Amino acid sequence: MDSQIQSLIDDLDVAVIYGKLDDPGHAVFPPILEGKAVIFINSSLTEQQQITVLLHELGHVAKQRDIKELYDRTMTLKSKMEYGANRFMIKYLFHRYINITGDDPRYVNYLEFMRQNDIPTRDENIVKEIILDY
Repeated sequence: MDSQIQSLIDDLDVAVIYGKLDDPGHAVFPPILEGKAVIFINSSLTEQQQITVLLHELGHVAKQRDIKELYDRTMTLKSKMEYGANRFMIKYLFHRYINITGDDPRYVNYLEFMRQNDIPTRDENIVKEIILDY
C-alpha cells in the first residue's frame, strides 16, 4: 500500500481488516469505537482490486461519515452515496496514474486507465468527468 493511502487511513481514523467476505468490502462505524470507522476488505481479491475497494470505502468514510444513517433510507440516497464513493476512488487513482506515467491528462486513454485500475465500465462517465475536470 502506498504512503498516501496509509496517510488517508490515518487521517480518517480508520482500521482496515482483510479477510474472507461475501462482498468486495464495506465500511462500518461501530458505536463502541466512538466515531472510528472499520473497513473490511475481501482478501481473495487481487492487490489492485483491494486498493480500488479500499479507496471506494475510504470515499464513504471521507464524504459520508456524518450521514451514514441515510445510506439505506432510499435507493436515491444510496445511489448518490455510491456515486460519491466511486468518484472519490477514481479521482485518487487518476491523480496517481498521472503522477506515475507523467502523461498529459488530456491525452490519457481512459479505457486503458480503467483496465489497469479495475474500474468497471458502469463508471466510465465518472472517469470521463474526472479527466475533463483535471
